[in-house]
Amino acid sequence: MLQLISKLQHNTYEKGEYSEEQPRSVEETIKLIKDFPWDAERALTDIQLTGPSVTIQDSDLNYLKLGLYFNSKFCVYYLDKRNHLFEYHASTISEACNLVEDFFNGSLDLMPFEKHFFNIGNQPHFTSNDFVYRVKPARVIAFVAFISVYLLFAVSIFVVSMLHIGNRPFPTPIFLSIIAIGLFIGYAVSVTIKGRNQYLQISRGNNVFSYGFDEQHIVIYNKADVEEIMHVTAIRDRNVGNVRIMFKSGVVIQPTMLIHDYDLLNKFPENLGIKVSYKQKYTFQRSKRI
Repeated sequence: MLQLISKLQHNTYEKGEYSEEQPRSVEETIKLIKDFPWDAERALTDIQLTGPSVTIQDSDLNYLKLGLYFNSKFCVYYLDKRNHLFEYHASTISEACNLVEDFFNGSLDLMPFEKHFFNIGNQPHFTSNDFVYRVKPARVIAFVAFISVYLLFAVSIFVVSMLHIGNRPFPTPIFLSIIAIGLFIGYAVSVTIKGRNQYLQISRGNNVFSYGFDEQHIVIYNKADVEEIMHVTAIRDRNVGNVRIMFKSGVVIQPTMLIHDYDLLNKFPENLGIKVSYKQKYTFQRSKRI
């Protein structure tokens, strides 16, 4: 009996996030579709490629995705292996299931479908993402290169000051400032190099996530155990690495250089009720609950 991979996407999931992914027969797939909580997830759901849906994949990497549409209808998307996207609006779930049967039988008629003329960025809405984040080597190299240029400049200034060019010594406050900044940058480089083997696996719809300073020390966490998230930014700098996740047990983790801070915050939906504190360096602090 033919089985095709099918998977679910709920309204709290992000692009590429799926659950219950496994091979199923056409009968099992249709039951999966009819058992899906369409009415419960229809409210406050945007009509788009990522949303409450059931996605089916055949052996040639063609996809059929059944999602929500306006006026209690259903939108059936078909994405072929050449990234061409087609769309059809089914009036009832039974009509949509008939298309699913045709897809299983290899007899899906695309004539009633509307073809999209712009086919950029479609595939990530259909394929599964593992949401594993690691430090990219290019990012570490770029950071270290920037620091190297700065240190070269600082050394040049130091040499010039030692030579007393023009019989005028280099101002001591500026020299001390350069040394202080250099020490801070050296510390930043050390932290960056030590954290280059970090591992983070986290998605918006799954309450369980994993983090480790390296792959030999990965710990599994639950979002329900998070007490507060602290987001610290400089006035003019919103770089990655400013998010602290604090657990009720007292454990604190701070993933750095793995994912943008706002993308990380978005992994914690508002309905979790986690307190998020926003703090700007040298300015006031504000808090809210998500």
